[in-house]
Amino acid sequence: MVEPILYLDTNILLDVVDDRWLPSTNLIKRIEKEHWKCITSRFTFVEMLDIEHEERYIHIKLAEGYPLSRIRGLLGNRNQKAQCLPKRDLEAIHAKLYDAQKSILSCVLFQYPTSESFWNKLDLYCDTTEIAVADAMHLAFAKESGCNILVSRDRDFRITADDFIITIAPEEIDIALAKLK
Repeated sequence: MVEPILYLDTNILLDVVDDRWLPSTNLIKRIEKEHWKCITSRFTFVEMLDIEHEERYIHIKLAEGYPLSRIRGLLGNRNQKAQCLPKRDLEAIHAKLYDAQKSILSCVLFQYPTSESFWNKLDLYCDTTEIAVADAMHLAFAKESGCNILVSRDRDFRITADDFIITIAPEEIDIALAKLK
């Protein structure tokens, strides 16, 4: 049997950090129990920061009484000085994710994409698929890192990525393991 080498998409890690989707948490527990190699890119950490910043911003604006339709318009301007999160919120989000990386996500290796081959794969996936650049980065890094299973809850991403690597939702790990045999 081929040993699984998993790549975890950002949404899986945020599921675990924010305790929002039990199948993702169960997958992390199984990865730890089975001692499977599990990788993601350092880009994932940055993407997690961005998502958490946006969620915090939305929460603040809702608490201030802004309607959701107005908040959507403000999101495009979030990086302007008047729209930024307070420094204490930025620091708290970073600390939360950093602590999670060292504790509940300690079985996940956060690696830096450095090779020219990674960038060539990224170019290829951006040129030949309809997936977003962020998803193309995840796919390119998974392939470059030697992963044989990519885990994501993004159904559209999974459909496209499955042409290049076994791609599953977290609750489908046994299906992926069977494909590796």
